[in-house]
Amino acid sequence: MCSLVVERLVFDRKLTFVPHLRYLKTKCLKTINLLRVVAHTSWGGDQQTLLHLYRSLIKSKLDYGCIVYGSTRNSYLRMLEPIQNHALRLCLGAFRTSPASSLCAEANEPPLYLRRKRLSLQYVVKISLCSMTF
Repeated sequence: MCSLVVERLVFDRKLTFVPHLRYLKTKCLKTINLLRVVAHTSWGGDQQTLLHLYRSLIKSKLDYGCIVYGSTRNSYLRMLEPIQNHALRLCLGAFRTSPASSLCAEANEPPLYLRRKRLSLQYVVKISLCSMTF
């Protein structure tokens, strides 16, 4: 029997989105384990392949629903930053002490807060253009 895996948003009573962020963190950490195996130093993939895997497997999960949960507290949203930093360190072969800003610059990836802001603005523009046509 085939099963369809669908991403989901977890809502709580106070709309803090903490349960969703925890769910997202555990789901992405499992994917980082896969990335860790593929990023082996002697036989693993090259940097571009690893970054492509990051963008398709981890970044897509972080982006899904960010328009909804992006309005929560910044302290809650910071739970997701170590996921991106860890994945980029694996992809780039960087040391653990490498600053997150240099990792983002080296991988040509914006920080998560900028990515969420950009996706939200794109959504607002798309909605406003759709409402103007009617």
